Amino acid sequence: MPVPDELRPALRAELDALVRGERPGLMTWVATYGTSGARLVPQPEDVWTHPDSEVRVRPDGSAWGVVPLWTEQEAPSDLSAEFEVDEEGRAVIRDVRVL
Repeated sequence: MPVPDELRPALRAELDALVRGERPGLMTWVATYGTSGARLVPQPEDVWTHPDSEVRVRPDGSAWGVVPLWTEQEAPSDLSAEFEVDEEGRAVIRDVRVL
């Protein structure tokens, strides 16, 4: 399921913070990805509708999902970001992992 429009701004802010290195606790897999680690790039608009993007909206309006991540070397890579959005529309990336 594509990422719903109403979730995108909050998730975009979190993805951009991840790319800027503002979520260092989530960078373990990024640092060890491939032969010498990876460098994330800003995620394109395609991330919202990519076939590997998955979102489940709960009855209370909160959501859980996973989106692929783009790197300098791959578009997209095998890295993904797992996220949650609460009922108020606040997003948080819970984990970054290899698909």
